[in-house]
Amino acid sequence: TEEILDFSFCPTIIQMGTSEELLNLPEGQSSFSITQNIDNESVDRMVYLMTPNNISSESNLPLVFMFHGAGGNGSSNYNNPYLNELISDNKFIGVYPDGHMENGVNGFWNLGSEPTTANDVEFIQLVMDYLTNFSNIDLNKVYAVGMSNGGGMVNLLGKSTTIFKAIAPLFSQQIESVGVLEPLAPLSIFQVNGTEDGLIPIEGGSSAVGEFLSAENSTLNWVNHFNCQNEPIEEALYWASTSVSAKYYINCNGNNEVRQYFANETEHGFTNGASQEAAFNKIWE
Repeated sequence: TEEILDFSFCPTIIQMGTSEELLNLPEGQSSFSITQNIDNESVDRMVYLMTPNNISSESNLPLVFMFHGAGGNGSSNYNNPYLNELISDNKFIGVYPDGHMENGVNGFWNLGSEPTTANDVEFIQLVMDYLTNFSNIDLNKVYAVGMSNGGGMVNLLGKSTTIFKAIAPLFSQQIESVGVLEPLAPLSIFQVNGTEDGLIPIEGGSSAVGEFLSAENSTLNWVNHFNCQNEPIEEALYWASTSVSAKYYINCNGNNEVRQYFANETEHGFTNGASQEAAFNKIWE
């Protein structure tokens, strides 16, 4: 072996080949499958896509991954009108992967206590490998949003990969086993919690779906890793009829931000469509 000094990774990935060799993503709804080895068996896992109806080979759009909650599936996001409106406006391409469940139809993201042994970090890396074959994508702008169990998954991916520039865990915070991980690179965080969440309580601790940091400590975990400004900017605002208390930690490594939003008098998810629409618009902004 030989010691190599003054070594650093390139800040960008160079994709080999010319644009003529790449494929074009289809318009509207489409899907593909990724074959993954799970417990020594080859399993085909579905990934669903939503692109603008006028997408062309000259398009260069960001990717937004949307991770469903426990017992859900990727295709259900086809029916999300707030995502569809942003996609129709040529803001981004939606990527909706399926979680995995042993001997079942709907899926879970494996954070340790779910009914699956799939390596979901590997799965998403395989999805990204596949998507590099297409010309319509800006691979420097890849983001992730996750709801509940999916929010836990985007936290894990934020710590374990360098795929995403920003993540938005919704109605979840880091589980304890993710909290101890060191992130591989700085990124921006947009964390939303409900103050009355009975499934994943904001004070953390043991719950029916795992052991969690408190919502506040989960935020501060990111803040400390990325050397953000310690004193947050605080703001009281409304997402439609939902009162929201926000803290913004700025001047983080890589010009990132860590944002914490508490949706007041809100349980495990928005029940108000207008509030959900406002949240998605704010996440994209």
